[in-house]
Amino acid sequence: MYEEYFGLERPPFKITPDTSLFYDGGKRGDILAALVYAIHRGEGIVKVVGEVGSGKTMLCRMLQLKLPDTVEIVYIANPSVSADDILFVIAHELSLPVVKEASKHEVMHMLQDYLLQRHMENKQVVLFVEEAQGMPLDTLEEIRLLSNLETDENKLLQIILFGQPELDQNLAQQSIRQLRERITHNFELEPLTRDEIHNYLNFRMRQVGYTGPELINNQVAKKVEQHSEGLLRRINIIADKILLSAFAEGTHNLSSKHVTAAVSDSSFNQEVERKTSPAWWLGLLLLVALIFALYPSRDHWMSLAAIEMPAEQENTVENDQAIAPAAAANSEPAAVDAPLPDEQSKLETDVVEEPLADQPEVIDATINTGPETAAIEAQPQDRTPPEEAQTDTRAGQNDLALAQLETDAQPLEIPARSEPPPAQESEAASLQQAQDEIAPSEAPSTRDNTGLASSGDYEQWLITKLEESREWLANAGRAKLSIQVMMRNKPAARELVYYLLNEWPFALSDTYLYEVGIGDKVIYRVFYSEFETMGQALAQIDGLPDNVKANLPYVHSVYRMRKDLL
Repeated sequence: MYEEYFGLERPPFKITPDTSLFYDGGKRGDILAALVYAIHRGEGIVKVVGEVGSGKTMLCRMLQLKLPDTVEIVYIANPSVSADDILFVIAHELSLPVVKEASKHEVMHMLQDYLLQRHMENKQVVLFVEEAQGMPLDTLEEIRLLSNLETDENKLLQIILFGQPELDQNLAQQSIRQLRERITHNFELEPLTRDEIHNYLNFRMRQVGYTGPELINNQVAKKVEQHSEGLLRRINIIADKILLSAFAEGTHNLSSKHVTAAVSDSSFNQEVERKTSPAWWLGLLLLVALIFALYPSRDHWMSLAAIEMPAEQENTVENDQAIAPAAAANSEPAAVDAPLPDEQSKLETDVVEEPLADQPEVIDATINTGPETAAIEAQPQDRTPPEEAQTDTRAGQNDLALAQLETDAQPLEIPARSEPPPAQESEAASLQQAQDEIAPSEAPSTRDNTGLASSGDYEQWLITKLEESREWLANAGRAKLSIQVMMRNKPAARELVYYLLNEWPFALSDTYLYEVGIGDKVIYRVFYSEFETMGQALAQIDGLPDNVKANLPYVHSVYRMRKDLL
């Protein structure tokens, strides 16, 4: 309707998925690349979770386009398939000659034979399940059994589950834990930010032929974010109505009033705007601060009310001429009973001495939105800064380690290697210098196979590395990525330390170590470096040495690492 007016070839904001309008911002492009990579690697079961209207179907369609012809796709869009029927549905999608009287056992054998045939032809079969949160748990368990079909080296069937956040709730149930444990990759489609919405709207306009000046500015994008919560389907609905409103008005200057007109009949408008209004939140914080500030003077206000109430009753029985003198008398300090000065003194003690000493900290910590500013202003001046406290703690640990080494007269030593990497060479030199300062050169060596002087040295190095790794993870950007390069059981910790100190081909300063519990076991997970995008991380994986690739490294987000490791 408005396409000709704005010079567009086709509608830019239809809610049906159009792969030619795929926007790779908001990490959509990175997730798509990671899915393609996981399928090529044969990673088994992968899960993609996103809110309603976040773009899961579009991502699914794009994934089908990105996969080569050697990948055969089985697509299940109807989640309400029973456990008895799911095998027949998959066989039907693969065009297998299954008769109605066939048993599940027979169908399973037909599927296995078909998958083995495709494997011998160097082809892959991938099962896409949309709206997986609505699939019965028994059906999900049947799908999990299909993942057991494998050769000695490869999975015969890969499974991609697309679902809403309720899928995570279903998978958290004890009865489905076997499927949950087989999920190798978890991806989450997050809402778009204001800048991403701004880029998304103008990107789609250009894709459908718009050649004029930028129609949608940051102010309009901010208003769209408030009403859409960053969900793509809502953004498309609002944007379509914005263009329609501007067309009806006969203008090319889009503004906030067009956004308001576009969402006036939307069911998601009122609640989103009320919850996301900064003024609403600021007003709530100020109200809470005011209540805490006035609470200590509650007894004083009650006492004043008790004193003034008899005066008001007395004034009501006098004539108009006596009202003014009585009011004037009531306003004088001499008209107040004797206990009032004590109460006034109590008021000054309660309100001035105690609340005013604490109140600025509460207000500063509440109103300042930046976490660093809030933390600095809320702490007393004589408190030791976190950085100095951490430095003192580490210094104390180092002094304790040095004292232990002097007591044992055991030098700290790292075995030399022929061509150590630069980062390890510098670390080895530092440790050798510490050895020369701590123990005399003629002291006998008591080094074990880890390259450390004693079990205390080995344990101290491990503790220090774990603390450094947790500190990095706590301070790393939420959107950053890292690569898990290996996992080792705790009984093999000494061999792991030896490998990191002597054989690890990268800098230890970029290597992170975490101790986690899985069931009744304790394992160490080793991560390497941090990356801005999924493409950078995947490129690093491709460049890893073969002995490291043998551990099947894969990408983790810092956001997920914090939830799993901290």
